[in-house]
Amino acid sequence: MSVAAEDARTPTGPSASFPAAPPSALAAVVVAAVFALTPVLAYVWTLGFSAIVALAGLIALPLLFRPRRPSLGMALLLALALWALASMLWSVATPRQLDFSRYKAIEQLTGPKLVFQLALYGAFIAAAARLSRQAGARASLVLCLGMAALSALFLIEAVFKAPLYQAIRAAAGQPTRPDWAMRDVARSAYVLALLFWPAAVRFGQPRLRPLLAVLVIATLAGAYLLNADAPFAALAVSTVVFLAVRFLGRPAVLTLMGGALLYFLGAPLLILLLDQGQLIHPAPDDIRVQSWAIRLDIWRFAVQRIVEHPFFGWGLDASRVFGPAIPLHTHNAAIQLWLELGAVGAGLAALFWAWLTGQIDKLEGEDRPAAAASAAAASAYLTIGALSFGVWQEWWLALGALTAVVCIVLARARQPAPAKAGSREPPGLP
Repeated sequence: MSVAAEDARTPTGPSASFPAAPPSALAAVVVAAVFALTPVLAYVWTLGFSAIVALAGLIALPLLFRPRRPSLGMALLLALALWALASMLWSVATPRQLDFSRYKAIEQLTGPKLVFQLALYGAFIAAAARLSRQAGARASLVLCLGMAALSALFLIEAVFKAPLYQAIRAAAGQPTRPDWAMRDVARSAYVLALLFWPAAVRFGQPRLRPLLAVLVIATLAGAYLLNADAPFAALAVSTVVFLAVRFLGRPAVLTLMGGALLYFLGAPLLILLLDQGQLIHPAPDDIRVQSWAIRLDIWRFAVQRIVEHPFFGWGLDASRVFGPAIPLHTHNAAIQLWLELGAVGAGLAALFWAWLTGQIDKLEGEDRPAAAASAAAASAYLTIGALSFGVWQEWWLALGALTAVVCIVLARARQPAPAKAGSREPPGLP
């Protein structure tokens, strides 16, 4: 069967990956509202994802207390969060005397926040699992239309040096320089890169394909013009992953699983091996080469510290105390996990990603396009996490939860329509 013919079929539902749950009107409203706000936050305030996803989880929190099958993935994340919390006992970054009268002092403690974030972000994901097919279709369409509009605006701002963003900041009483405005607008590329392939699959319907062209052209051109290197790399990697899963199926998903395991478990060894050879040196006239060389220096230093405490690590947030050798974090999720939480933390992260790709593998047997989009989104998150941001940054974790929700909702929207009473057609046929 040709690819076009296969795509034309209504796919079977992802019941193996995302167990069916009673539809919830509350879940439908919460998910649709967050999807409607996603393009706005991506453009004007990416840090706001932590607040909006947490609020959505707080509203949906009652859904966690309804009967549902326990999730091994959430159990692994809970174990990781509790290990991070315990590591504060020996962390070189934990204050020995805490001033509980000052909110700022408490708010800076990453460990307790991780537990609360897991509960709230998990509630948001649980809400997505309770969407009906119709609610999933509506919510995903809202998101994808917003993504197309965001990509078009992204390209316009890239071409004309962010005039609209500068005007918005000036109107808010916070004027900014053109180069800083361009840098801020470039952060939209992270959201576009993560949600690119789920949106592309949703836009696969013939009447929506013009919007797919807008999404593809505007995202790629805008990321190139704004020098958004990490999102551009994520788009390249996720495209390879999408095509591999789309055409090869399960072997590609299992390869992704192996790659994720190798990344989380073998990152320090890889850096040690690279350190034996000739690494890239900074070039004064090429900022991109300089950036890459700086990262290599950070990773080399971090691995040297990992070797000193390989099992337990230096404790949560320890990356912050090694400046200027490590500016705030290692710019690599696996290296940061090894440095702060040791082999235990890296192993738990590896197990979680093995579970996650296992869920994608189950979905591949029922809906290969949705599985390919989910695998592509997961690979984009891994790629960006390997080059940018601290692993504990609230908005980045929230964006990961949002990406998972988008993939779940896409799978829900692609479930077969129930057969009408008296119809001779089996479910799923046009």
